[in-house]
Amino acid sequence: MNERCGFLSTMTPLQPRYAKKIADADSLMAVIIAQATNLGNLAMSQTCDIPYHTLDETYRQYCRLATLRAANDRVANFIAQLPIFEYYSSDLGALFGAIDGQKFAAATPTAKARHSRKYFGRERGVVASTSLTNHVATLANLIGAHEHESHYVFDLCYHNTTDIAPTIITGDMHSINKMNFAAMYWFEMDFAPRFTNLQAQLKHLFCGDDIEQDDNFLIKPAGQIDLPAICDDPCVFEQIIASLSVKEMSQQALVRKLCALSPHHRTRRAVFEFDKLVRSIYTLRYMRDPQLQRNVHRSQNRIEAYHALRGFIAEVSGRKHLIGKTDHDIAINNECGRLLANVVTAFNSVLLSQLLERYQREGNEKALAMLKKISPVAWRHIHFLGHYTFRNENPIDIAAMLAGLDLL
Repeated sequence: MNERCGFLSTMTPLQPRYAKKIADADSLMAVIIAQATNLGNLAMSQTCDIPYHTLDETYRQYCRLATLRAANDRVANFIAQLPIFEYYSSDLGALFGAIDGQKFAAATPTAKARHSRKYFGRERGVVASTSLTNHVATLANLIGAHEHESHYVFDLCYHNTTDIAPTIITGDMHSINKMNFAAMYWFEMDFAPRFTNLQAQLKHLFCGDDIEQDDNFLIKPAGQIDLPAICDDPCVFEQIIASLSVKEMSQQALVRKLCALSPHHRTRRAVFEFDKLVRSIYTLRYMRDPQLQRNVHRSQNRIEAYHALRGFIAEVSGRKHLIGKTDHDIAINNECGRLLANVVTAFNSVLLSQLLERYQREGNEKALAMLKKISPVAWRHIHFLGHYTFRNENPIDIAAMLAGLDLL
């Protein structure tokens, strides 16, 4: 994958002026795999052909959040240019993205690592909140286990630096709060969470007119939206939108400020009432459109499949956790895991793209239809544990791998 998209070229040294030599690709790959699989540089040096001092120096000089995110962006943009990428879309008119959190235990207690008996028992851990679009992890952020995932949904979407721009963002019930529908609407993104219980959503339906006009309908609103609170002072929304657009304020800080205000404050009331309006419209669309429900459900299944791959990579060392002495080190470890997962997805996407071009030339419609049902998130053909040999070049011939493969 590095030969095809050159993602390792984004791994620049911390001090380029004083760097004695540029790190080779073999050392960079060894460090990324060591961090992603939680083996660590010492264990990796004992199971590969690169000494420990080389791995340690490469990690200190090249592994940073900025370089790792740039490498992830390079791999994501490469996948988006493959022919198979458009086959992952659930709807031709929209690109679905998904956001969800994955729990990881922390090997060393840090400031973000918090207790959660449900997920970590007596230990501490963090939550890796990830944004996924068509099987590609576009952005990830570590939050504490005590924090609500919905406070970071907008930031994960708006801070996306890849060329992949989803138009519809899906999530589970933990992604819903009293402002996410409004914030997504302001920035021309549709927020489409998956409702687990439609009957329970009836109490969140509100109308703009007199509530007594809907007494004869089967589905009745639970209350009336305060339209004057929304329309009387539009400058309230303009200030919030401006603060979020220039990235001077995060969504988490905004939610905390809104919740600290009085329930009768005009800013808080205007935002929450506008969120009721957008949520009610989406809830009605979700109830009457089975295709929308299927697309949202499929999008959430994809991020669960990514979590399975990401969890398997983290468990190569024998335990599903993140290594690092500080929150910064844990974030670097998580970015390495996301990079390795994206590389696996890119490798599988290249294989599927080769098959796609072959069947298009042959005009095999049955094989093309079956190809749409194959997920690029698979790892049974990849060995993550064993003795790593980086120095000896052994190129992979993709054409030879696919020569005897036939879906029918």
